[in-house]
Amino acid sequence: MEKRDKILAPALVRGKWGYINKACDFEIPLQFDRAFGFYEGLAKVVLGEKCGFINTVGEFVIPPIFDIDGSYNFFNDGFVKLKLEEKSFIANTDGEEIDVSKFEEIYGFSEGLAAVKTNGKWGYINKLGEMVIPPKYSTTYEFQEGLAEVELNGKWGYIDKIGNEIISLKYTDASEFSEGLARVEFGNGYGFIDKRGNETIPGKYEHASIFSEGRVAVAKDKYWGYLDSQGNPITEFKYNEESPFHYVLNEPQAFSEGLAAVQFSNKYGFINSEGIEVIPFKFSMTHGFKDGFAFVVNSLGGFINSDGDEVVPLRYWEAKRFSYGLAPVKFEKKWGAVNTDGDEVIPVSLDYLGIFRKCSSPFERIKE
Repeated sequence: MEKRDKILAPALVRGKWGYINKACDFEIPLQFDRAFGFYEGLAKVVLGEKCGFINTVGEFVIPPIFDIDGSYNFFNDGFVKLKLEEKSFIANTDGEEIDVSKFEEIYGFSEGLAAVKTNGKWGYINKLGEMVIPPKYSTTYEFQEGLAEVELNGKWGYIDKIGNEIISLKYTDASEFSEGLARVEFGNGYGFIDKRGNETIPGKYEHASIFSEGRVAVAKDKYWGYLDSQGNPITEFKYNEESPFHYVLNEPQAFSEGLAAVQFSNKYGFINSEGIEVIPFKFSMTHGFKDGFAFVVNSLGGFINSDGDEVVPLRYWEAKRFSYGLAPVKFEKKWGAVNTDGDEVIPVSLDYLGIFRKCSSPFERIKE
């Protein structure tokens, strides 16, 4: 009988993929040419040149007849986009499909709506495939916190889920809302607005991230610092200096579990939500904290806890975040998993190991 609350990870051995549990047993045997993580009870798998979706006992709910390219890798908000030659579909977690080929393009669902393109313009449909916000925008994004950023004639603003332009299209750039605030560009710099369009943080910064745990990283004079939600600085502007020789923004990480990774003098350390440097600047790279641990690197990598103590020795070539007490780790060309005591509870013998997830969990916006 299927159990959607299983905790499984995709694993690769000698060219075939299956799904392994925390006890190192293959609950879904090695049989696929590619396998992705479970979300909302289903996982995308590849057989030959086609893909479909299986449940937690390995049964196909969506048959492997769809194109790999053009079909999404995960369910989000109860639906997934599928592609079959010239046709596009959206399917729910029961495998029921709606043909949406009349649209030129379609993105995934978020908060009950999906952006679609028709006659060169973007609007939104509901989960029945019905157009609920007419296509009139040049660019659209997903709904977050009840609003979506949209662009027309080079200007950005925000609409609600019935298409009302809640915040006028007057900005030169805009981000999604996070914690009730959105980053916008006023023309001479980045600042933040609330959901009524009120300017809460002036547009005077060269760059800005989005809010996390009541804090946000902003850049001034090529250095980064952090503000609180009222715009008050909680650190100096001295972190993550932007190099004139690179086009990639050297942006500090978002706060996670009360800590944020920042770079100073080319080394990473961590600050707390008060801006106090609590873990010294001695690492060359970090993923940031998740489930109480952060992967850090100095030539090789391991994990530290929130006190900065090394709990998994820095001896691995690569790692993914902790989840349900285990973290995938790579040594040379093989993968295994360690627990929070640093023990290798899954031997480093697999060709690949993904993150352990509760199969019923929704899609997570977390870098892996």
